[in-house]
Amino acid sequence: MSRLLMLVLLLTPVLTQAAPKPPPDVSLSWSVALDEKGAITSLEAVNPAYMPALQTRLEPAIRGWHFTPGKINGQPAPTQTTLILHLTFEPAGDDDYRVRLRNFGTGAYYAHTVQPRYPDSALSVRRGGAVMLSVDFDANGHITGAKPVEGGVPKPTPDMTRAAMAAVKKWTFKPETIAGHGVPGSALVPICFSMGQRDCRWRHDGEDKPLAGDEPLIRDSVVRIDSDIVGSTL
Repeated sequence: MSRLLMLVLLLTPVLTQAAPKPPPDVSLSWSVALDEKGAITSLEAVNPAYMPALQTRLEPAIRGWHFTPGKINGQPAPTQTTLILHLTFEPAGDDDYRVRLRNFGTGAYYAHTVQPRYPDSALSVRRGGAVMLSVDFDANGHITGAKPVEGGVPKPTPDMTRAAMAAVKKWTFKPETIAGHGVPGSALVPICFSMGQRDCRWRHDGEDKPLAGDEPLIRDSVVRIDSDIVGSTL
């Protein structure tokens, strides 16, 4: 059965940062393997070269979190998922920054992506737009369907939506697995067309949410995080 995925997160350690100044919002992702009791047996950064000092700072705390793994026939089983943390840097005096965990999630992740072509009609007038697509994929991560979702800010042109659709249909996902078996699902995929500073947002539940990264927005993962980590200090 297809599942709709959606994600975002929140935490608070103090991190000393020398110049250059860090971006206001970052997202970090790890490939996580769990045993049938929900304990982490493997934790590997999806992009180990991106902010390695921060990833090293966070990983001991992540290993202490408890998860509920996926189930087969109602019984917990070893599970593979992707953990995504969305973080905000807040000045804490001098060159120090407090890292706040805005939200978190688990679920499928990108295995292969293709950059959408920026439409000539939008390039000529330097117009940006935020496209959100609802994408279905099978147990092997192959795309089986995609459709646009309203709410992108700035509102995308039809050409942008078509370009995003054409690119996403060539993507593949790394689905979650339970006891080695892939789990089909669906994801909300944000794509930002921008001529300069990224300023795409998504209007959802009556408020504008920044699209700080390109990660899939995840709902209904087979994995649940049991630890109370929102607003915690690491």
